[in-house]
Amino acid sequence: MKVFLDTNIFIEYFEQRNDYQSVDKILSAIEDGKITATVSVGCVYTLAYIVRMELKQQGIHRPEQTKRLRSTLNTVLSIVKAENVSHQRLIKGINDLAFDDLEDSFQYQCAIQNKCNYLITINLRDFNLADNSKIEIITPKDFVSKYL
Repeated sequence: MKVFLDTNIFIEYFEQRNDYQSVDKILSAIEDGKITATVSVGCVYTLAYIVRMELKQQGIHRPEQTKRLRSTLNTVLSIVKAENVSHQRLIKGINDLAFDDLEDSFQYQCAIQNKCNYLITINLRDFNLADNSKIEIITPKDFVSKYL
């Protein structure tokens, strides 16, 4: 089973929000080799920005900030594989009228291109008009209750 993790999954985990426990179970299953996971390269860029801003707000500056950012991203990439999305898929994402948020459309296109079975996201409403016949879009809580 191959899952695609939306960027918000990591934000949920790092900030220990409402679905933290479900996300933690998914990440543990990935680490244990029970499932494989992928993210978009864009997710890594976004996480780099978000983590850097969070460290800055905590009063952590360079070079310590860079050291911690590298550690965080290395941890993420030790359990998930970052995948590209093709030029053609980006064009599809730009023009897919099912999405108001193009970043979500790019995530969706990346998940389909990389033949993921599930796209796990905190915000189902961002994908409510997406074609679910190509990939099942599911929350962490529902994924855990159905598959883990």
